[in-house]
Order: sequence, then structure tokens, then C-alpha cells
Amino acid sequence: MGSGHFLTSVIEEIVNVRQALYARRDSHPSRHRLKKTTVQNNIYGVDIMEPAVEIGKLRLWLSIISELREEDLDDLDVEEIALPNITFNVRQGNSLIGYVSFPEETEDGLATFERWSEDSVRSRYEDVIEQVELYEEYSAFPERAEQHRQRANELLEEYREELDEDVLEEFREAVEGVSEDDLDEYTPFHFVLEFAEVYADGGFDVIVGNPPWDRLRPTRDDFFVRYDETFPSLLPKEKDRRQAKLIENDEIADGWEEYQREIEIVSEYFHEKYEMQTPTIGGTTQGTENDLSALFLERVFQLTKESGYVAQVLPGAIFNGASTKDLRTHLLDETTIQKLVTFENRGIFPEIDTRYNFGVIAFKNEGRTENLRGIFHQVGMDSLQNFDDVALTIPRRVLRDYSPKARIFPYLQLQREVDVLHTILEHPPISDDSEDGWHAQPYAELHRTSDTDRFVEDPLEGDYPVLGGSNIYQFDHDPTFVDIEPPEFWSVEEDIDPDTSAKRRIREKNYRKLKRALYYAFDGSGSQIGFVNELLEEHRGEGLSESDVLLDCTEYRIVFRDVARASDERTIIASVIPTGIVCTNTLHTVRPYEIDPDADDLDSSPLHPVYKRVFTDKSLFVTLGLLNSIPFDYLMRTKVDTHIVMYKFEESQVPRLTEGDEWFEYIWRRAARLNCYGEEFAEMRDRLGGIEPGTEPDEREEVQAELDAASFHAYGLDREQTKFVLDDFYQVNNPRRMTDEYLDLVLEKYDELAT
Repeated sequence: MGSGHFLTSVIEEIVNVRQALYARRDSHPSRHRLKKTTVQNNIYGVDIMEPAVEIGKLRLWLSIISELREEDLDDLDVEEIALPNITFNVRQGNSLIGYVSFPEETEDGLATFERWSEDSVRSRYEDVIEQVELYEEYSAFPERAEQHRQRANELLEEYREELDEDVLEEFREAVEGVSEDDLDEYTPFHFVLEFAEVYADGGFDVIVGNPPWDRLRPTRDDFFVRYDETFPSLLPKEKDRRQAKLIENDEIADGWEEYQREIEIVSEYFHEKYEMQTPTIGGTTQGTENDLSALFLERVFQLTKESGYVAQVLPGAIFNGASTKDLRTHLLDETTIQKLVTFENRGIFPEIDTRYNFGVIAFKNEGRTENLRGIFHQVGMDSLQNFDDVALTIPRRVLRDYSPKARIFPYLQLQREVDVLHTILEHPPISDDSEDGWHAQPYAELHRTSDTDRFVEDPLEGDYPVLGGSNIYQFDHDPTFVDIEPPEFWSVEEDIDPDTSAKRRIREKNYRKLKRALYYAFDGSGSQIGFVNELLEEHRGEGLSESDVLLDCTEYRIVFRDVARASDERTIIASVIPTGIVCTNTLHTVRPYEIDPDADDLDSSPLHPVYKRVFTDKSLFVTLGLLNSIPFDYLMRTKVDTHIVMYKFEESQVPRLTEGDEWFEYIWRRAARLNCYGEEFAEMRDRLGGIEPGTEPDEREEVQAELDAASFHAYGLDREQTKFVLDDFYQVNNPRRMTDEYLDLVLEKYDELAT
């Protein structure tokens, strides 16, 4: 509820509508009377902070008083002037803890929930409802009102005890040792009881709000500011010193421990209680880390009556984050989204970083969303006023296929973009391995932080480079044709010093992957290592060892930069790198091998035959060409913020071209000519039949334009769509390649290929 601004704003909107409706009659009540009855009968709010509740009440009363005119004081009687009793409208409590339905228990002792109805609430809490209604009725008679208020509170306290006991049991199931005092600190709020009069009348018709955007976690700034108001502004080392000094006080030290414990307990409770906070994407469980905005949105789904309406201001991660997938799925499948506008924070919220994105969503709490009406990446508020004029219509099929794993919403600004996406999405996700042919599975080979002990900075001390994102460009693996940075790190071969070798670290990491693959391929049971060793000893006389791992760097492979923005000259930047080179997590690696063992492979030592190539030499370069193409770049621009997130890459669509398909030969040859230069690629050039690399700048530009043009055809984009993408493509100052002349050349090549 915060300061009550949302409540007073909603009042103004409701009163304006009612006035407009009454204006059609010969007589109508005053605005003062309309506002008073609206506050009394229609406005409810909850906040965990008692001061916020009191401020909220005050703002509601002031809003009513502001409608009084001087002459009203003579015309109205005491009852008409009296401010409404809203003690039971605006309440203090924790909206995330407590019941929104009736807790029940099945015969086998399992907890369940009885779906409330108007009759069931009224029959259970009729005495509470009666006292609350009498309290509100006698607003002009304080003494009688107070009697009913006290009686209502006595009844509420009695019923709360029963509900609190059930909540306490839930806490104890999640975390051991939770006491009644702990529960009191969390101030549970049972909506079905505290707002029984609303539930008895059908429930909440509309819920609006701007929930907290913070994560629930213990922070020393939040705790120690209670004892030193300057603490949050101190530098980290100074905070360390100040914290050490403060906790010399035993009372503060105990308080710090208790504060951390309380956060841990309630975090575990939320993890157990809320069902949409830990989705699975591609077999990996994501977590919101108790993102309060995500928890509140799930709570809103529960609170709003079926056919009710919701409007919320939410952080951008709700619409585009991995951890909020289940919330988006619920929005699409269980509600009817009516409006969605996302914003870049260009001065809208001055106290929040300008890079922060957020959105405003309105939906009906029933049905499902067949067409999403929305507009994205706005920088001002105008789109809220002229929404119908600027909003896009995105069909459900585009929403479904755009992000089949994570269900992220596409950030689009023009209806033509929706049409282009519709065509692009005809193709399968790049990581889909359900059909024969290649697929791309990215991963981080080494990490700059946790694997730094395997890096050296002096090239003279290393045997091979450790590449990062800044060490490649599109079709470029060294600075021969473009200005890219030299490698920052190097490492040594395993036989020189295994304890400092990056390749040995990679081998150690992939040992577990090989062990699991063998275990599942041969229907293992019991201990993984025991089963695999027994299997191999039976076939070749020795168990599994790290030497059985075949390193990815033994083959030419595709890599792409992790850091990427929609405002860069190119968002996706990929290259094929020479063999013998390893990469950090700033340069994602596409695995060149998959582990696919059969019984005949088990006699080998090392066990390298179990590794099968994912790509042929030609399909490796057709994949590279498509990744670096303008159509794929255009798709990725709708998904990225500052990084190429793995799952977003994996679910992005490309034409799955294989030998014999139209455009396969045309694209792989041009990608290979651009990438296979230099002595490191002599072997690959021979494997490809002696292909000649493009080495002149004009030649390379023309070859890449031909590749881009062919990619548009491979995606099935017609000339009108192709021209739109090229005209709409974001251009930077001083581009390396993406000039007006280059984009015109691509369209020219497109036309040539069409004939």
C-alpha cells in the first residue's frame, strides 16, 4: 500500500466515473458524498508497516475533506460530515503470509484448502462481519462505534489464533525450531478473515499495486543503519570496520544473528509455500531468490476473484527473466492480458538506475490470452494515454514459439516486427536435437573467477591462448582483418604442468559428464562410478579415467560473445576458432561433440570413440553463417539486455539446413571463405576441398552480403519483410560493416538470388 497514493488515485478514478454516470440523471449526489461512500465501501489496503497504514488512512480522510465547500458545513448534518470509519479497510500485516482461503485437512492428515464462497465466509465469520458493519454505520456516533470496533477486534483475535496455529505448523514443516514469537514477528495477514465482509460479498473485483522490487535477503545495510544512519553510504572496507565495531556490543551482535535467522526462516517458508517461484527451463531449475515482486504477483492471482481485474507496476524481470517463467505461463494460460507497456527508466523513477526496465500490466483473472496487446521499451508516459493507437497485437502462437522454454515476452515496437517474427518462428530452436542433423548446445568452458589459477598473463609463460569475448569478431579469430584485442590470458599444456593447466581443469570438469552419459546410456543402477568402472573393466580391463575425456578444443568449433546489447552494431558475434585453444565464460562455446556410446566403443582406450561429432565440416560453417546473419541477429535483439543468456540462445530459431537443402551449399561456402584464413585453418581448408579464403576487404564485404541475403531466403522472408528488417536495423556511429551502403548491397544480392 505504501504511502496511500495508489488508494487515493483509484478513488479519484472511481468517483470520476460515478459522477459521469450520475450526470445522465436529473439529480445526483455531491462529489463529497460520492467520495465518502467510495472510501467506505470500495477501498481496501494492506501494508506491513504500521506508519504506512496510518498515513494511508490520513490521506483517504484528507481526500474526502478536500471535497467539502464552506457552504456544505451549514447544509450538511453531523452524520453527513463525519469521516468514515476505515479501521477495517486499511490494515497492517504481511500480505505474503496468511490465508486467502480456508485451511482444511483431509482424512489422511494432508493440508488442503476449501475454496471459499460468499455463503461459506458469511457462515463462518458472520459475527465479525456484523460488528464491522455496525462500526462503520455509527461513524457519527463515536462511543457506539468504538464498542463495535472493540467487539470486532475481540472476535478477529479469537479467529486469528486458530489460523495462526495452522500457519505456524507450515513454518515448522519448512524450518525447524520456529516459535510463536517468531510468527508474531512475521505478522500473518489472513485476507479471508480480515476482509471477511469483502469475501462475503464476492471478493475483490480490482487489485492495483506497485509491490516491492527488492529481494528478500539479509543485508547489513538494512540492519546496521538502525545503529548508524551513515552505514549504507560507507565504502566496503569502512563498512567492515564499522560492522566489527558495532557487533562488539553483545546486544547488537545478537540482533544481527537473529535478523539473519528471521530472513532465512521466512525465505524457506516462501520456497515451500509459493508454487510459481522455481520454474524449470531446459532441465535446470531457476530460482527467484525470493523476489518480492514475483511473490506478490503470485499472491495477486490468489486474491483476485475470478472475472476480477488486476493492474500492477512490476520490474522488467517479471516479463523477461528466467526465474519468472511460471508467472508468465500463468498470465498467458490462466488470465486475459489486456494491456502491457514496458519502459526504460529514463527519468521516470529518478531514484532508480536508468538502466532498469519495468512494466505496467493489466489483466482479467480468468480465461487465457489469445492475443497480447502491448508496446515495449517506451521512454515516456504518452503510450499509456494513447495505448490503443500505438499498441501491437502479438498472437498466442508467436508468444508460444518465440520462447518455448522460458516463455519470455518479445520486446517489440512495431506491428511489422510481429509479422517478421511470425515467419522466423516457422523454424526450430537451434538447440532442438529431436531430428537428424546438427544442433547447437552452448556452455561456458572456463570461468574468469573460479578458474583464474589456471591462467597466466605473460604469453611467454603459456603454450596456448585462453580467449575471451573481446578476442573475436564475426568470422574473425584474430586481428588480421578487424581491430580486436589480443588474448588477456594464456595457459600451459597438461604434460608441462597439470596443476596449472586450463586444459586439465576442463578435462576434470567433463569427466563427470562422461561418467553420467555412460551410466545412463547403459541403464546403470546404484553408484555411478561403481557401475561405470565395472562396465569398462569388463570390456577393456580398466576403469574410467580423466584421459578418456576428449577435449572440445581438439576440433574446430563455434564460439560467440557473451556480452551483447541490442544497441551494438551486431548483437550476436560468432566465429570458428582454431584447435588447441580454450575459452572463458565471456566467450560461449558450442560443443562440437556429443557423447553417444555404443557397446563397440567400450573396448577403446582412451574412450574417445564415444564422442560423436555434432557437425560435419560443412554444417559447422552453415551454422556459423546463420548465427552471424542479419535475420538471426534481428531475432536476438528482441531478447537480450546486456548478455546472451544461454537459454535464450538455445530456444532461438534458425533454418536447420543440411546437405542437399536449398541454400546449404551457398551459405556454408561463404561462411568458410570468411572464417578459414591463416595457417591455423590450413587443415580445415583441405578438409573442405581446398576452399579459397576471402582476404581483400571489398571481397569479404561482398561475400558477407551474399551470405546475409541468402539467409533471408533460407528463413523464408519475402522482399518486403527483408527490406523492413534492413531499414529497421539499428546503426551505430562509425560502423565496421553495417553502413547504409552495406545494407543496400544485401538487398541487391537478395534480389539477384530471387531471380
